[in-house]
Amino acid sequence: MAIVQSAGLAPLNELPESLFSLVVTHPLGSLLPRANRVLDILTELDKGRLPGPGDWLSSSTERRLRQLLVRANALGYCKETPDVARAIVQDILLVLEQVELDWPATAGLLQQQGKSAEQAERRARARHTRNAIAKLAEQWQQRISLWQALDDVAEEFGIAPAIGTDKDSGNLRDRAWFDLLRLSRWVAEIRQLQQLLKLMGQQRPDPEQSATLSQLQQMMSPRENGPRERRLPGIPMETQGITRSDNLSRMLALEAALLGHPSLHMLWHARRAEQSLLSYAVAGVMPIDAGNDWPLPHAGKGEGDGKGTQLGPIILCLDTSASMHGLAEQVSKAMVLEALRMAKQQQRGCLVYLFGGAGELLVLDNQTLTLPELLDMLRGSFSGGTDVSTPLNAALSHLQQQAWRQADILLVSDGEFDVSAELQAQMEHAKEALGVRLFGLQLGYATALHAMRKVCDPVQLFSDWRSLEQAARA
Repeated sequence: MAIVQSAGLAPLNELPESLFSLVVTHPLGSLLPRANRVLDILTELDKGRLPGPGDWLSSSTERRLRQLLVRANALGYCKETPDVARAIVQDILLVLEQVELDWPATAGLLQQQGKSAEQAERRARARHTRNAIAKLAEQWQQRISLWQALDDVAEEFGIAPAIGTDKDSGNLRDRAWFDLLRLSRWVAEIRQLQQLLKLMGQQRPDPEQSATLSQLQQMMSPRENGPRERRLPGIPMETQGITRSDNLSRMLALEAALLGHPSLHMLWHARRAEQSLLSYAVAGVMPIDAGNDWPLPHAGKGEGDGKGTQLGPIILCLDTSASMHGLAEQVSKAMVLEALRMAKQQQRGCLVYLFGGAGELLVLDNQTLTLPELLDMLRGSFSGGTDVSTPLNAALSHLQQQAWRQADILLVSDGEFDVSAELQAQMEHAKEALGVRLFGLQLGYATALHAMRKVCDPVQLFSDWRSLEQAARA
């Protein structure tokens, strides 16, 4: 966020970064009253209280918004949870911005019907404000349902108190929770990822069973169809020219000049609402998964007298380096949530290593998992390079324990890392001496598969980004 030097504009420095541009460019009212009012609302919501009257909005609009906050039961979720309060205020700012863009056209029609300019504006504003708040009520109902579902999800991990009975329960309403909740639900319906999770931790048959090596190889071998590539718009890999959109980060500088004009600033807002701002067009090449997945092993008795395959522990190594930031990191963390949930339901051990550069490692064990640890995983990431030797060596050390000797390892990354000859030799030795199975899940680029294949066999490529983006916006 830009630092404002003028003393008269000091309130702008106190605005959260997520709300700064929206408050500064908002078409309703004057800048300083608007900024001060937003800060007042955030302060009251953080205390779980209704905001008092202010001088930015009309009394009728203030009354409708206060009634909506009460009806939606949003105050309890906002208390001591700044991210939720900011999300609520952001929704309010967006619907009020839309009202300002829509009411002039309705007022013009009312004037043609004989209404004075003042009456036309008052009626048009009231009509569009009622409609906007009604839509906001529907949107908040969905949000509240999500937050309530978060408590249910946390209870599945055995770390969540009942709603409102513990001072830490508000942590579960962090925005990272309901963003990842939507993605984890989507991940739960992807057949190829579910098959991968179910295949993980399948114990090998007892020695007296006569399962052949060829059967095991067939069970673990991916299908022959390899990845193909397709050029997709909107992927920020290369600039291809000029287009029209509402994306401020790619907007041309000449469009920003309209904001400073006393009359043309409304044109800028209208163009943004219509997604017609001149912007740089970006595109990129993404691989299409052509069907690489594995058949599931069949549980039950083999040819011998043993008990056959059983559900064993899982070790996940999750890349959270700088190259994974964005949707790929969200998907990988949603995958971890699904694995933790499945491990708890099936009473399986699950160990998670979050790694970045050399020496950067965060460890989660579902047997001793606490709320702060889980929240650190959801919110945190490393911003440096990628060193896969740190988590893989830690995983191999953990395999020396009796309870984890039958565990499988899953490495989740975008493949942007180097594999030393020493590490490759260590992993080959572990596979041969300990029977370790090291699976790879690569998110994104087929061109980086060579690094994953040096340590993982098999490697699953996942690149259904368009569906994931739709799930993230749902």
